[in-house]
Formats: sequence, structure tokens, C-alpha cells
Amino acid sequence: MVSQDLATVGDAGTSRVAILEAATEVFMESGFSGSRVDEIARRARANKAMIYYHFGSKKGLYQAVLQRLFGNVLREVERLRETEMPPDQKLRALYTRIVRHFTEQRALPHVILREILAGGRGMDAEASHTLGTILGFVSDTLEEGTRAGLFRRVHPLLFHLTMLGPLMVHFAGASFRERLLPREMPSLAQPSNEDMLSHLLQVLDSSLAPGPKATTPARPRKRKPIARQTRAR
Repeated sequence: MVSQDLATVGDAGTSRVAILEAATEVFMESGFSGSRVDEIARRARANKAMIYYHFGSKKGLYQAVLQRLFGNVLREVERLRETEMPPDQKLRALYTRIVRHFTEQRALPHVILREILAGGRGMDAEASHTLGTILGFVSDTLEEGTRAGLFRRVHPLLFHLTMLGPLMVHFAGASFRERLLPREMPSLAQPSNEDMLSHLLQVLDSSLAPGPKATTPARPRKRKPIARQTRAR
């Protein structure tokens, strides 16, 4: 009897993971509103009753997918806050790690883009908090670097969009480029994820580099009045 109960718990855990993985794929492809529980159940090889048992609703399943996708990013931000790294190294580490997450979790940039287009209507408080925590970390680190004279002053949101926007387009647009470039620009090599990261870090450095310090112009010397020569009469 005990072995049967343990097997049931194991099966339930396995089916939950399978449902989350299938739902991640479907939400990536169709967004929240366009996804169907029937399709998620089919891909997970589970019945709809099992989905509602684990997650309560399609909305509950979507929130679980978001938490699963964003969890690692949030933990990375919390870790970076505790380090003694200089501000520029903190920012480089953050965006390097985001590239790693996008590489390992290819659904993440797609889901973020779909939420942006939907006005964030599908995000719960926890997912919104994660995005706010990332932006707060960027803002605090920029302020720290500016006060230390390492950065010029920039708007935190505009800077974050400058960094994150190209990443999402790069990762979410991979299949688009694979279809377009060979036909329209066959000589142009596909940039790899490492190429994108290297370019992004160059953008980070150049966009934050402090400008040359203004120098006070030297005061012009006062000229001595030239004595007039009087003609001898």
C-alpha cells in the first residue's frame, strides 16, 4: 500500500513537470490568450483534469510557468546585490547572465515580448515584482557608479531597454533571421549568442563612459596699454 502511494506521488510529480514543460512551449508559441488547455494536455500526455488538479486553472498554470522562467533571474539579481563587485562589473554580470538564461530557456524572451504586446495583462504580482526587482537593481547600480565617477548619468529605464531590447529581438527572432538572411543576404553571417553578448557589453561600456571633464578656460591676460609716441616738433 505504501509503495503504491509513493508511486502515485511520483507519477503526480512527473506529470506536473511534463505539464509545465508543455505549457511553456504552448504559451511561447501562442501567448496566454491564444493557448488552449486541450493542446497543453495533448503535448504533456495528461488529461485536463490533471492540469486543473495541479494548477486550478489556465491562469494558475500560466503564473506557474512565469515563476519557473523568472525564478533563476531573480535569484541571480539577489546574489549580485550581495557581492562587493564594482558597479560596472555588476551590470556586465547581470546582462551576461540574462543571455545565459535566454540561451537555456528559449521561451523566456518570447513570453516577455508577448506580455509587452498584451500590456502585461497576464502577469501576476510575483512576476511583476521580479521585473521591478531587476530594474531596481539596475537603477541602484547606475547611481552607485555615477557617484563613483565611473558612469555618466543616464535614465535607468532607457538604459535597461537599450540593453534588454536587442537581446529579446535577437533570441526571439532567430527563426526569422534563419529564413530571411540566406535568401536576402546570403553573404552575411548569422551572429551567434556569444557575438550578441560581446556586442552588448561594448554598448554597455560606451553608453556609460563618462564624458571628458570640462576644463575652465584660462583667463586672458590683460594687455598693457601701448604708450603713444609723440612726434618731435
